[in-house]
Amino acid sequence: MQSLIPKLLSQGHSIVGVDNLYRHGEASKLANKEYPLLKIDLTDRSKTEDLCKGFDVVFLAAAKIYGVGGFNHYCGDIIADDIAIQGNILQSCAKHGVKHVVYISSSMVYETCVQDVNIPVTEDMIDSCEMPKTEYGVSKMIGERICKAFHKQYGIDYTIWRPFNIITPSETGMNELGFSHVFADYIKNILIEKKNPLPIIGNGEQIRCFTWVEDVSSILAEYSFDDRAKGQAFNICNVEPISMKTLAQKIYSYSDNDADLTFETTKNFKHDVLVRIPSVQKFTDTFKKYAYQSVDKSIDICVKHTMNNLS
Repeated sequence: MQSLIPKLLSQGHSIVGVDNLYRHGEASKLANKEYPLLKIDLTDRSKTEDLCKGFDVVFLAAAKIYGVGGFNHYCGDIIADDIAIQGNILQSCAKHGVKHVVYISSSMVYETCVQDVNIPVTEDMIDSCEMPKTEYGVSKMIGERICKAFHKQYGIDYTIWRPFNIITPSETGMNELGFSHVFADYIKNILIEKKNPLPIIGNGEQIRCFTWVEDVSSILAEYSFDDRAKGQAFNICNVEPISMKTLAQKIYSYSDNDADLTFETTKNFKHDVLVRIPSVQKFTDTFKKYAYQSVDKSIDICVKHTMNNLS
């Protein structure tokens, strides 16, 4: 959201930000200068009942989110708190006549869908897939269902965006493997802590597609207010499949180590998705083809950002 807010401000929107600051603190330098930032626990309905009063549109992105390790470790907090947040915000929207909710969902809703490199997941697949196995995936799917239910009962329009593996230079790796997203973990372990063998989750052959944070925010800013987006869900993704080992090798190429990078499996998770490749055809057919930033360019920016902060 910190990437999205400047774009919305430049469009002339008035914004109030809400966050409990539990992971990243006051990350935005714009906060309280160009827009007010309220520190509120959104799981507390007594504090959210009138929160949405006076607003036309609410962007609902609040969630407890981690890498696959965090999904497993904080599973109870995630499912309880994230569903409470979604319900509380939609209740406030209904009470105060908010016209439109923009819900930031996740590719994790596809967790149990087809895991085949030749079959990309499409937006309508979740209607026939099993419930996600992780509590985070379940919470995101329920969030989508809550948006649809409040539209059905209260007439609140909704737009659902499903970003795939957002890359941002602002995320730093945490101490324990898998509590941050893999991109941040790899940069910390390879370039800062210079670990070789590199600790990995599983065999490193898991395939993902990564999406630059500015691409996600640009799409949200440009198309969330488009009538064609109302009542719809869209994948957001740079469809450039890459294995975790290949990603690590790309980051390792920036190091000053001449030795070959080796790998050491230190964790395995039962519900780690092996393949997740999306289709973005629905977005292209509805709006237009979007030129996403490449994985190589995203790696270059993040690595340089990290190294500049170390110097």
